[in-house]
Amino acid sequence: MDISETLVMNGTIRTMAHASLVEGFLIRDARIVCVGTEQECRDEAITEPAVFDLNGATVLPGFVDAHCHPLMFGQFSSWIDCGWEAAPGIEDVVAALSRRAAGQPTGPIRGKGFHHGNVSERRSLTRHDLDRVANDREVLVFHSSGHGAIVNSWALEMAGVTAETPDPSGGHFGREADGTPNGEVWDAAADALTGTRGVKITNNGPNFHLPEDTESMIAHLSAAQRTLHTAGVTSVVDAQVTARELHTYLRLRERGALTMRVEMLIISSLLGEVEALGLGGRLGDDQLAFTGIKLYVDGALTAATARFEEPYCCTQEDFGYVYHAPGELAELLSRADKLGLQTATHAQGDAAIQIVLDAHAAMQTVDGPSDIRHRIEHFGAPTVEQIRRTAELKLWPVTQPQYIRRYGDELVRALGDRAQRITPLGEMRDAGLPLVLSSDAPVCPPHPMEAIYAAVTRRTLASDTLGTAEQCLTVEQALRAHTLGAAESIHREHAVGSLETGKFADFVVLSADPVIVPADELLTIIPTQTWVNGTPVFESSSSA
Repeated sequence: MDISETLVMNGTIRTMAHASLVEGFLIRDARIVCVGTEQECRDEAITEPAVFDLNGATVLPGFVDAHCHPLMFGQFSSWIDCGWEAAPGIEDVVAALSRRAAGQPTGPIRGKGFHHGNVSERRSLTRHDLDRVANDREVLVFHSSGHGAIVNSWALEMAGVTAETPDPSGGHFGREADGTPNGEVWDAAADALTGTRGVKITNNGPNFHLPEDTESMIAHLSAAQRTLHTAGVTSVVDAQVTARELHTYLRLRERGALTMRVEMLIISSLLGEVEALGLGGRLGDDQLAFTGIKLYVDGALTAATARFEEPYCCTQEDFGYVYHAPGELAELLSRADKLGLQTATHAQGDAAIQIVLDAHAAMQTVDGPSDIRHRIEHFGAPTVEQIRRTAELKLWPVTQPQYIRRYGDELVRALGDRAQRITPLGEMRDAGLPLVLSSDAPVCPPHPMEAIYAAVTRRTLASDTLGTAEQCLTVEQALRAHTLGAAESIHREHAVGSLETGKFADFVVLSADPVIVPADELLTIIPTQTWVNGTPVFESSSSA
């Protein structure tokens, strides 16, 4: 049997297993078989290994994105960019959509990335804006939060949404003063967007599972995978899987084209099917696996629908909302826990976080502690006491510090002083909580170095700083949280997340060493190569 060996050396190699640097590591086929000095690696080699000369570059383990939505991200990438960089105002959004409509005479016109706080008008799109694009077919723009969209009048009519349509539990339709729908479709109400035969998840979360044909879905997932590898990401956690996602992963894998490692969290609307199948733990292999259940408590910080104990600024009655009636979330969590399944529960506002903490405390009283590593996704605005309690319950917060950079200015307008405590990573560290970073792509782009920058500086787009220096991480802490810490959050620390003997040879080569550059230069660091299983899956061109 042919043996393939590669010696990686002559650079700055940060293993994330410990602080000290190493001279090199030896790859045999897909795994690392030696980490240490060059001589130690050569002594371990069976053959004369090929040498990958880093020429002074920096190597880290491949980034692990512990919470993202790859298929959604890939699908959105084929839509019109309505984000603040491409379309700084409402008229720019309408113009971009209209250009697509002029060149695409049939089919829906879709945009992504719009955020009401990042356009010059500081208001949301409405159906009236989108009616100017087309009034004979669907025009849809997804909000950057991923928790809702704005559609034109034609789409509302096709979905049967009128002034008499009630708001579902855990969602709502935006309305004009007389109750007429204004085009906004939020959270659980997004079931209305997927058509009569599309995915329905009721009050278990926001529905972004818009249908397309199989070949288009495979193309979207392939595009997302390329972007993730370009950013140095080698492993992901898909944080909301339905049949749409699972089918696409399986088809891509059948073609031998799935190169990233994928852990799948099944949406809680399918918990009954999981129970019926008897899935009582991780199912899959090192490439693709079912790992647990995704649940939701509240809406999104970036859409001002997260649930808080105090109302949002400029209102006395808007506290955000929750998806489930009292006790329903606890019952779902308990059912998953009894199967031995890891859970990942979305909770942004302090009121929502408290619901999760109370549910987990009740479960531990009944069943006792375990190492399932139940997660709280986002953990957006915890109080000091909630941080302490989360540590006591041994829960794993999974955070997205890019929210601070990309949406921090709007969060200040919506939350006032409470925005200073968004994602207080330093406080979490000091309380002994595990640190885990992720992107929540497409809510934020899957750019680990931007996440590192945000965790270290807490700077917004307007160059303001949220919170205090005590809430910041060091670069080393942030890097670990996006590699080994993220792997630990899904029980994969034995396989990925650090460069250690026995682990898969998944790593990224960076243009500079993030540990030694000034913090302001972290955003300029780019991956030049990404390897999975000891094989390059991305190499930058000279023009990249």
